[in-house]
Amino acid sequence: MTNDEARALTAFTTSQKTLRNKLASATIGRTEFARKIKRCSLDSCRGMCCYDGASVDAATATKIQKVSDQHRPRFSSMGLSLPDVVIEKNEWNGVVGFRTAVRPFTFRSQVENFPEHFNETACVFLLDDGRCGLQVLSEQDGKHPWFYKPFTCWLQPIKLTDDAIRLYDEESDPNKLPNYDGFVIRTCCGRNEPNGRPAAEVLREELEFLSKLLDRDLLAELATKSLDDSEPTEPSADGNQASG
Repeated sequence: MTNDEARALTAFTTSQKTLRNKLASATIGRTEFARKIKRCSLDSCRGMCCYDGASVDAATATKIQKVSDQHRPRFSSMGLSLPDVVIEKNEWNGVVGFRTAVRPFTFRSQVENFPEHFNETACVFLLDDGRCGLQVLSEQDGKHPWFYKPFTCWLQPIKLTDDAIRLYDEESDPNKLPNYDGFVIRTCCGRNEPNGRPAAEVLREELEFLSKLLDRDLLAELATKSLDDSEPTEPSADGNQASG
């Protein structure tokens, strides 16, 4: 490991730099992050957002494969039988990219109200108890829990576009299609919860970590942003119906 890697916030230094450049002036909407949600519980959701794998960019895909090859015995000790190739090409709604490989997972018998349009496969790094093997590896190494975890996974239900930081709702979820009834809004952590708390509070840890990656203070921006500021409208370009 290089000195730069040792000081890095994540294992995905290339993706981190790309993200910082792309989102240096990205908008973030106070109205979206005022929506009431609840923090999910793995006891009830079993990591349902990991269904069908997690979309990743090319640099992240390469790094995850390398980490998997280096630490295969450790993943095995967690109970994960990883395939030789843990990344596969994927196409979603016309967008071609990469995602983590998947394996069968019995979500429907374990998760109450598991969406009918979600299938029963999960990211190969999903442990049977709903935890993420990449997060467990990070913790074992004494690093931040999200060090080896792809951005799309720990950010869930937050989504990033080329120029905006989004929290989609029933009206804006770009994956709400004629043949697919939405992703973010159907996961436990992304659903509207009348008795919940504002998303900016619930997702404080995610927003603080993203702030470090972007060298911004997103919570301060949300606190000072005028309520009548225009909201971002661009749909997510990651093509990811599952964030892991």
